[in-house]
Amino acid sequence: MSQYHQPPSGAAPVVVADADEVVRLRPMLTRYLRKIGVDELYIPDLIQETISTTWEALHEGRVRGADNLKPEQALCGFARQTAWRHAMNLMRRASMRLEIPMSAIQSPPDLVTPDPMSEIEARDLLTWVMKSRPRLASIVLLAARGLIGPEAARTMGHGLTAHYAHVQKLRAALRAASTPKQAPRPTWKSRKAKR
Repeated sequence: MSQYHQPPSGAAPVVVADADEVVRLRPMLTRYLRKIGVDELYIPDLIQETISTTWEALHEGRVRGADNLKPEQALCGFARQTAWRHAMNLMRRASMRLEIPMSAIQSPPDLVTPDPMSEIEARDLLTWVMKSRPRLASIVLLAARGLIGPEAARTMGHGLTAHYAHVQKLRAALRAASTPKQAPRPTWKSRKAKR
């Protein structure tokens, strides 16, 4: 039975689990890897890598939870994220070896976050992009459908260079909207006037 251990530093609680509990994640990981579109040939290897990585992380105290999250949920969420990362690394390597398209994995991982503020801020930021920049919003919609890079450029009817320019504009707009505004530095005239 997994449980939490409260670190002396007062940080988020650390999940403590035994080997049997980590091995019992195998059916859940199998379903999850099938759901995100991993080929059946690679699933046993990915599950083995995920279980060993999760076990190492448990021993190093890197599996963290939250007060409003059960330890089992935190462990499953960590294992899903780890499986997704291993699957992405496999697809990245396989796309060079076997000519598998990079968008073969169908969806990002179901991230387990105890604090919903990041999701709320991301939703508000995307709402702002959709309203203020409709031409750039189409890039976000295509990325949500899994079309990125050359596939998205073909769908939008742009050349690859023009598409990447639009992506750079979108990233700049997102960075500008997400960074807090700072007051301008005082000039020498305003400093002199205060004396």
